[in-house]
Amino acid sequence: MKKLIIIFYLLLSLLPRGMAQDTIPDFSWGNAHYFNLNEGDSCTFNRVNIKLLRIENHYNHIKVGEDTICIKVSRRTLPVLSNGLRFFVADNKNVKSITSDSLVHGLLTKDALICVSDYQEPLLNPYKYSFPVNFNDGFIWNTEVDGYMFAYMGEDNKDGEKYYRSHEGIDLDLSDARGLEKHWIVALENSEVEWIEEYEAGNEKAACVLLRSESTPQIFYVYEGLLAKSLEIRKGHKIIQGEILGTVWGDENDGFLQLSVVNSTDVPQYAERFNNAVNFFPQLFLLYYNQTFSLNKNYSKGRIVFGKNGKASDENKTNIHSYENYIGKGWLFDHWNISQRVDCICNGDESNARLNKVLFAGSPAEKKNPENNYDYEISVSNGTYRIRAKVGDLEFPSWQKVELEAIEAGTFDLDAGEYKWTNERVVKVNDGKLSVRIHVDSSNRKVAGLSEIVFQKVN
Repeated sequence: MKKLIIIFYLLLSLLPRGMAQDTIPDFSWGNAHYFNLNEGDSCTFNRVNIKLLRIENHYNHIKVGEDTICIKVSRRTLPVLSNGLRFFVADNKNVKSITSDSLVHGLLTKDALICVSDYQEPLLNPYKYSFPVNFNDGFIWNTEVDGYMFAYMGEDNKDGEKYYRSHEGIDLDLSDARGLEKHWIVALENSEVEWIEEYEAGNEKAACVLLRSESTPQIFYVYEGLLAKSLEIRKGHKIIQGEILGTVWGDENDGFLQLSVVNSTDVPQYAERFNNAVNFFPQLFLLYYNQTFSLNKNYSKGRIVFGKNGKASDENKTNIHSYENYIGKGWLFDHWNISQRVDCICNGDESNARLNKVLFAGSPAEKKNPENNYDYEISVSNGTYRIRAKVGDLEFPSWQKVELEAIEAGTFDLDAGEYKWTNERVVKVNDGKLSVRIHVDSSNRKVAGLSEIVFQKVN
């Protein structure tokens, strides 16, 4: 027996380091496991060592086995694969630091919160979880709305002076369902109704509903913005995956559902309903597209309006956010811009993206652009395009020099509220990207503004 014990320990000592015991995650939901790590800390998942090397603004450098990946906080960015694992960064201390709502970011207790899963397993089992909107009426998810996970919303005077908000969940645009029994909202999974909070909202009462997960009791689903009189549920009601909750509330301008997932040992009360928000954008993407890898979207023509918000006709597409492949357009920022967006202004029919050498000056998100220009990129097929742009700012005198696919289109020194179109340019695209470059005042004395882009392929 003694010889057998000695042989066992000798064999154990010969096992590779990759066979080390897995680290217990801070919490799990479905097949997704969330780990808080400080710079230099490591954890093990599926016998793969994972080490947070460093963070740089919203970017996170992670060593996975012998590989190194660099990924940004997944406000609306999809996971990456490495060593048979799927990774996204749910939050980090720098993204948290530019906002005032630290309790919303309460799940982050170290430098970064990293979500890890086995790439062979879906983040959520599609047989046990449903997309939160019924598809019977042809619902199409608009992924371009401003209200995405931890989106930087800037100063929010509703919560007090100098309160800087990050979005506490994901908004689903349901403007075409306002006042109609259409696009019914459903339960993500088997759940129990913990409470229903009704409140006055214009001519109709709205409601917020809290569901508790049956499979993971510390996970709660917050459905904000339902039409109170449409509710098909009551407190204490046990509901099954895909069961109807009600329809969305709306007014003359908007109709949307704000959906949040929170992790809590106790039942969150209404005032604290968004505390400990779980970053679940990749999970929602999976439930809609049945995959978590990026879809490449291309355009052959279009009219892109910047800064427009609060109107159903524009679908709340402000076009002020960073480029994503599955959207096919956006601003290129690299590592320097922690907010991953630019500023904007809108009043009635006029609006524009606002560009400064120093973005969000005087706020926690203040960052200086290392270059004197901003690039907006549109994914297109190669070929020849006609393109023009409308520039200027609604409120301030502006200065901007415009290049359309590296062809100069004019320099514009404009009064406050004055807009000008560039002359149309015919450009050749060879790299699948149609680019608009706006040069800004390097002294930061004047803003630059981009209001519209119109383009069309000619061959």
